[in-house]
Amino acid sequence: MGTEQLIGTIEQVETHDPDPRDDGDIDPWTRFHDELGELSSRLRDSYRTVASPDAPSEQEIREALGTLAGAFSQVADSVTTALRDPDVRDRLREAAGALASAVGRTIADLGTELVDRDTWRPATPDDKGE
Repeated sequence: MGTEQLIGTIEQVETHDPDPRDDGDIDPWTRFHDELGELSSRLRDSYRTVASPDAPSEQEIREALGTLAGAFSQVADSVTTALRDPDVRDRLREAAGALASAVGRTIADLGTELVDRDTWRPATPDDKGE
């Protein structure tokens, strides 16, 4: 293939945004809200497609979701109230520190294990005892 052919091919390739994570002026929370709305619509359509005649009505589903939302709100209020307690915040801080230590230790152990190997290579069927 000649240079002319290669350049012609490259010129026909569509480009993408330099940083696909950057949505420009779109607020990430607005995008999140829009995505949840789309997901909700698709789930509703999917449910309607597979629901049997004796399945709950949309009204019954809404009532059940309302009950769940109320329960979630009570749990959230309970957690918020608990987090106002300095002892609970201290316990949470300690638990978060323990989690960070455990994750750090696991990563360090994995690093040591990889360094201790003579050569790193992907697992083969022989490694699995097959």
